[in-house]
Amino acid sequence: MVRKRKRKRSKVLLLLVGAVFIYFILKIVFSILPVEVLQAKTSELEDTFAGEFIVLRQETVIPAPYRGYFVKVKNEGERVAKDTIIGYLETFEGTSLEKTGSLPIKATVAGLVSYQTDGLESFCNPEIWLQLDLEKLQSLPDFAINSEKGKSSEDRKIQGNGFVESGEGICKIVDNLDYSYFYLFGSGAYPERIKKGGNLKIRLDNNQDLILKGYVVDVFRKTGEYGILIKISNAGDYNFNRKEKGQIITTSYKGIVLPEKVITEKNGKFGVYLFKKGKATWKEVEKIAQLQGKVVLSGLSESDWVIADPQLVSEGKRVSRINK
Repeated sequence: MVRKRKRKRSKVLLLLVGAVFIYFILKIVFSILPVEVLQAKTSELEDTFAGEFIVLRQETVIPAPYRGYFVKVKNEGERVAKDTIIGYLETFEGTSLEKTGSLPIKATVAGLVSYQTDGLESFCNPEIWLQLDLEKLQSLPDFAINSEKGKSSEDRKIQGNGFVESGEGICKIVDNLDYSYFYLFGSGAYPERIKKGGNLKIRLDNNQDLILKGYVVDVFRKTGEYGILIKISNAGDYNFNRKEKGQIITTSYKGIVLPEKVITEKNGKFGVYLFKKGKATWKEVEKIAQLQGKVVLSGLSESDWVIADPQLVSEGKRVSRINK
């Protein structure tokens, strides 16, 4: 009987110990909060705004001496020296359109060949814009953008070949050694971060890899309108369209870039919660910049994992990662 009682007590004791053990295990498991984490990565955050620019370059138009069919030998954007043959102007006569002559067309200056003539080469000469008051020119960009005068046919703009009339521009030669200029005409509030005499960068929509370096030559501003003339120093051999869309980069910040929601404040200091050894650990950081819904931080390393929703945790809170 005594042995049976002892065995019974032992079983009860084991059950109690097991129950207590399971209770604490469940408590630990259910006290661990699953959280999303973000890896700290060094990147660059740019302060930008979009614009459409009129491109101003030194351009020399080569007109057709008479009506004929132009056949190119140099491609769009190709660099040529002065007196280089660009193509041949062929003439035809009779009902059978028999070829009667072929005149070599030469580059009158050195530069880049472009068959995208638009009749605005004289108007878009940088020297004009540098000498005149921008405010007096502020109504002219609409004319420049919408003008159809002197434009070459679509076929010839694409291929370089086609019929031309006497006096019509066959092509133009763009001076790739001189500075280019971008003119931005905008409406609404003036972007105060752009200052006359300041430097900026431009990234074109159709060429994200090309970063143009610009200097703000002149600005005009009045209620609801503004204009900005920008000198481009590194255009080189790039063959611009008359109009280019892109992003003006006024400032760039380098550091750990994260969503702004990760940052918290304690005792007047900024910080983030890190995922470390299964716990939330607060770490102080320096906020370099905050824009476009993101923050640039210093004080973190790329081995750190930042808790995405800091309002869910506190110092020392047990956490688990829901994303790997």
